[in-house]
Amino acid sequence: MKTSQWDVLVLDLDGTLLCSQGEVSDQNLHALDIVREHGVEIVVATGRSVGECKHILEAMQHSGVCISAGGSLLTCTDGKSLARGIVDTIVVQEVTEQVLSSGHRSLLLKDSTICESPYVLVGDAPLHDASTWWFETHNVAVVEVSSIDEDPWPEHTLRVGAVANEEELLPIAKRLKSSLEGRAKLQHWSAVTCSEATGSSTHLLEVFGYNENKWSMLKRHLGESIDADKIAAIGDGLNDVEVLSEAGLSIVMKNANEHVQQFAHVIADHHDNHGFATAMHNWIIPGANS
Repeated sequence: MKTSQWDVLVLDLDGTLLCSQGEVSDQNLHALDIVREHGVEIVVATGRSVGECKHILEAMQHSGVCISAGGSLLTCTDGKSLARGIVDTIVVQEVTEQVLSSGHRSLLLKDSTICESPYVLVGDAPLHDASTWWFETHNVAVVEVSSIDEDPWPEHTLRVGAVANEEELLPIAKRLKSSLEGRAKLQHWSAVTCSEATGSSTHLLEVFGYNENKWSMLKRHLGESIDADKIAAIGDGLNDVEVLSEAGLSIVMKNANEHVQQFAHVIADHHDNHGFATAMHNWIIPGANS
């Protein structure tokens, strides 16, 4: 039964629902249950690929849609693709050339609902330790090729980028920012590691299709019925900015950086202190039994 003023809750995973160890606390799971009981539709919106968040969705007992790959893919409960936004092949080639010429590996995230592997790794440079940890920890299958011309699925790239230290990626990001303007969306930000969610020395360079983000994909999901005033969003990262900017209520985690916190209506407690659960009881379902 609908007993909340909010119709939809857009929910980020890393740094928001999940603690720094990548787990969902019992307190957060209980809060999720209460939100559902109050008739609020939960839309998961994450930078992860579908496969990388599958075990989390199962732990959450999530039965709704999932926006993954930073807003580039919309899937239903069974993983079937409902909508997607791909990166232009020319853009993928340009970004990859810049990454390879700087001595790094180019990481191409694929639409795993179509492709046999979620990642194609381009180049012969050593893989960054953070990428190695991520792929091994989440048991992610990858295809490794020496050049972009060997990409088995050139038409199905949801994201292209690299993982390295900030000082190594910053020059690449600066060069690409001007050349990709009006053609693609570029993000350069701290990576989430197993020990900390923000402020890590490991950085991500990510390029998406132009105007592809969590908010644009949410609009494709809700269609003409979308009412921003009835939507609440909670997150902590750069890829949450668009949805936080548009939502009727934007909740930003205490662990988010100052830039992201500028888009907050309210600040929630740290994600390692069950900040999601507290936020739900304070602003989404106030007065509900905890």
